[in-house]
Amino acid sequence: MNQGHLAGAALRGVVMATLTLDQIAEKARKHRVTPAERRAQRVSLIMGLRSKNSTMTREEVSSFLDQNEGRETESRGKTKD
Repeated sequence: MNQGHLAGAALRGVVMATLTLDQIAEKARKHRVTPAERRAQRVSLIMGLRSKNSTMTREEVSSFLDQNEGRETESRGKTKD
């Protein structure tokens, strides 16, 4: 994370600290997970499920997901139509 992200996260923490539990729950109910958030969660899950001896990087996981989902990656070029 860069400093801008850290500052934003800290500010959100302050805002969340002033909300009641019911307000936080309501905010969570209304939030719709974006495709980018879902993708980040999938990469994070895979990274967490790796064995302790794994050398797989986040970039490799992301590339694997791209290939598995038929997305274009920089190293692969265009996908088949």
